[in-house]
Amino acid sequence: MAEQQFLNGLDPDVRSRLLDRMKESTHKRDEVVISQNDESLDIFFVLDGHARATGLSEEGKLVAYREIPEGAIFGELSAIDGRPRSANVVAVGPLKVGRITQSDFRDLVDTDSAVRWALLDYLTAQHRAMTDRIFEFSTMLVRDRLIAELLRLAEAAGATEGRIELHPAPTHFDLAARISTHREAVSREMSKFSRAKLVTKQLKTLIIHDVEALREQREDRSSH
Repeated sequence: MAEQQFLNGLDPDVRSRLLDRMKESTHKRDEVVISQNDESLDIFFVLDGHARATGLSEEGKLVAYREIPEGAIFGELSAIDGRPRSANVVAVGPLKVGRITQSDFRDLVDTDSAVRWALLDYLTAQHRAMTDRIFEFSTMLVRDRLIAELLRLAEAAGATEGRIELHPAPTHFDLAARISTHREAVSREMSKFSRAKLVTKQLKTLIIHDVEALREQREDRSSH
């Protein structure tokens, strides 16, 4: 399931009420917007660009929890329960965010049913996405987790079948962080996909030649 876009799903007047309360800031690629265990409580809205929620294992392995595209929100958990941040959020490229205080956000949720229901829908979608990923990590081999991630990228780009070009292409390191493995394992599987003419990389573009054929690769394996 593609990341649900909170802001873009709001009615224009509701979105305007949110925007009126925001303080905007810009961030460079790889800049940390919020840090894990930080005690700040503001909630953030991605106005332009793309962010990523990450963490580090005790061994120093980078784990990517979720991708946060334009229109999405982050920091909502601390704004709700008042606890420290559960992950780092970094800018994937040039990033513009709007932020509002915990008190302003709670006031909007208390007084505006449209914001309240939009938040409930958003949190439900996040819970379902996390449940899907936990299932994948627990039951799938690296190859199938990689296929699932490539299909998510295709869906986020608006493709459920046919050919799709993803630009800029995610690096093998990025893909490894998203599916909880190491870069070398991703490189091996991507080489196999390339030889099978399913997925190839040209310069900074990743081409999925047939989304449905890639999906069938996973379905064929799960049926055996």
